Amino acid sequence: MLNPNNLLMSILVVATIQGFPVPPLLPVLVANKKMNKILFLISFSFLLGLSNMAFATQNPISKCHSKIIPLDQERDTVSQLDGIWGLFEKNHELQGNSVAAINLDRKINSIIFHLKYLCDTLNGIPMNEVARYVRDGIQKKGESGFRKELIDLGKPETEIDTWFEFTRFSLKHKKRSLDFDSIADSIKSAVPFIASYVSIAKKIDNQKIDDSIIKNVEKLSGEIDNFFISDKYLNQALTENSNIPYVDINESSGGS
Repeated sequence: MLNPNNLLMSILVVATIQGFPVPPLLPVLVANKKMNKILFLISFSFLLGLSNMAFATQNPISKCHSKIIPLDQERDTVSQLDGIWGLFEKNHELQGNSVAAINLDRKINSIIFHLKYLCDTLNGIPMNEVARYVRDGIQKKGESGFRKELIDLGKPETEIDTWFEFTRFSLKHKKRSLDFDSIADSIKSAVPFIASYVSIAKKIDNQKIDDSIIKNVEKLSGEIDNFFISDKYLNQALTENSNIPYVDINESSGGS
């Protein structure tokens, strides 16, 4: 039978290591071997309290990502089949519609990517390499001086404008915050799309191929387009990501 003294002593050690507050009477109770029943009840209650405290103090970003994990895992079951595109390519009767298939794969991946982005930027948008590079350059040489340096390095002015605009955007949104519950709602709303995606993949993989496959792929693809428009936070994620320039800092700055 589990010894309450040993149980509570273990809990005390774990609580101390983890930095949780320990009620002053608990060590006294541990020393009193006649109070086994009380010790057991206190041990159980304290352990439950530790569990609740740990959950309550969990990083909100980690909690947010944990809600996406089931969707990611479901998406991966289709990836292991080479995606809808791969399944179309493996079946002669579907090969002529591979473009629609690869577009659906891309849109499903986009849902997962942007949901993760929302979790990552729950408390603000971290400045990326481009924004930090431009910010530091402007701080040292002023906007006109740094612009001239980039032109001398062979950077087109249109791209410089994009960099500067993105840096202003990054500085403005560095501390913007999102509502955790609203992100959770977006994640929940994405569930039916992932489920339909998996259902189509399994049907093809099981060789249950009929005219409904292509129709369902096109239908789901259109529904996802509408989802990105109608869901406030996903639409925001899409807009914010569209502002990010994809560039090679080292090449642009004369590095190797």
